[in-house]
Amino acid sequence: MTNYLKKFFHQDTDMTEGNLFWKIILFALPIILTQVMQLLYVTVDLTSVHYGDSAESMGAIASNTALINLIIVVFTGISIGANVILSEAKGARNPEKAEKVLHTSMIFAFITGIIVGVVGFFISDNLLELMGTEEHYFAKATLYLKIYFCGLPFLMIYNYSAQMLRAQGDSHSPFIALFVAGLLNIGLDLIFVFPLHMGVAGVALATIIAEAISAIICMFVLIFDKKIYVRFSFKKLKIDFPVLKEVLRVGIPAGLQGFFFSLPNVFIQSSLYTIDPGNVNLENGATASGNIEGYFHAIVDGIGVATMTFIAANVGAKKKDNIKKCIGYGLFWGLLGCGIIALMTGLLYRPLLSLFVTNEEAINAGRTRLFIMGFFYALDFTMNFTAAVLRGLKRSTYPMMTTLLSCTVLRIVLILTVFPLPEFHTIEWLYALFPITWIIATISNVVAMFIYLPKDLRRIEQLENNVPR
Repeated sequence: MTNYLKKFFHQDTDMTEGNLFWKIILFALPIILTQVMQLLYVTVDLTSVHYGDSAESMGAIASNTALINLIIVVFTGISIGANVILSEAKGARNPEKAEKVLHTSMIFAFITGIIVGVVGFFISDNLLELMGTEEHYFAKATLYLKIYFCGLPFLMIYNYSAQMLRAQGDSHSPFIALFVAGLLNIGLDLIFVFPLHMGVAGVALATIIAEAISAIICMFVLIFDKKIYVRFSFKKLKIDFPVLKEVLRVGIPAGLQGFFFSLPNVFIQSSLYTIDPGNVNLENGATASGNIEGYFHAIVDGIGVATMTFIAANVGAKKKDNIKKCIGYGLFWGLLGCGIIALMTGLLYRPLLSLFVTNEEAINAGRTRLFIMGFFYALDFTMNFTAAVLRGLKRSTYPMMTTLLSCTVLRIVLILTVFPLPEFHTIEWLYALFPITWIIATISNVVAMFIYLPKDLRRIEQLENNVPR
């Protein structure tokens, strides 16, 4: 174990050789910590405006959370396609294809970042109206969202460059980049909100500056670090359309899966307003719980991303047995993480919620959501983990369809038909929609894995037997 800890900051993790049991979790840790740092952006923003401006400003930022998460998961999901294809190319020892994936993906990231940022800026108020944002939040929420969209190109470049580094065995550089940017974000929040009194505009500006710094650091590593498998060069910037097609074939279903998974959350947030209209404590309690759950999700998602990356590398290396090991090891670490989550939920819910809210009614509202989510998080992990396994095998379409039918269509149908009924119009039933749909999606993904995995392993075994010794 000591030897693996010493290699925590070693950049080029070999994902096809050695003790994969420890390598997966040590590779996952920086990914988990990276997601934690991204969540700290929001936490620091909320805390700063709560104490430095007003509860209304906190509510304005919180009202954007579901929408911003929707944007992030869609484009992060698409970038997963680049991770899978580059991991496979590295595993297959194919540097030419790896270079094409790297440069094609970075061009795509920049172009889509510009387009989505510009469009989002001009339709920010329409998006918030569609979400049913309350009137007393609306002006500040719109201002925050417009500034946030201005920084979207930086977010896209960071996400794609982070995936390019992880695909090459380097999961710690994206974390270091975000750690530095996170410290900057905290400092700028304190300056913009307290002495300068810039409110929501200040925290939004701090966030996009931090995102720009994280993008620059990751690009610096991609350009100058000689230890990584392939490096970025402006001279080699060119879109390879067959490679782009391959990346999007994996990435678009992953991005749509993120969209389908997050879209009902916008409806759930809007439905929360109808339970007790104008009750700020109910809304702030739910927001507090949602922020805590983000940290829970970072644990299980980081393990899923690590497992997916290892599987893709071993598909390229044509190592059937390693693929099976990666699935077993990733499942073990993820379920262990879910056990820790359940324990923390039961024992530490009050101090955790008190980091965000102090009102007793808000704490009780947050506890209700946190208990429902935390005690059933193993279902969410299993659903996401099986989807990650399928993506590592370049089978992204099936988990996308599962998410569409169970986590999107079914949730929205239940919100529109069952939730309005008086006996079900409660916060408990609203959040029970999550575990109910997790169960259905998990069963569907597990069935798909048992159908496709044997076929893919047989195909890999045939290829492995044909490799010259």
